[in-house]
Amino acid sequence: MFAALGIILLVAGAIITFAIDREAEGFDLHAVGWILMAGGGLALLIALIQGAGWMSARSSHAVTERHVSPDGGSVVEESHFS
Repeated sequence: MFAALGIILLVAGAIITFAIDREAEGFDLHAVGWILMAGGGLALLIALIQGAGWMSARSSHAVTERHVSPDGGSVVEESHFS
């Protein structure tokens, strides 16, 4: 989701900054374009961080082993994360 938003903001900001030669009363279009591109870059960075966290969490898994004594009196449970 953040990746798509980042790409859209980057493209919109680049169009406003580099392709539009008109002036607007009250605000600077070039500044708005640069702000949009910065927001797009930030959104792409967030998407990269989220993707890296998701991939590392996905590659690890938990294994739980339960050992019961022969007389049934005690149970030992061990968990391993890999």
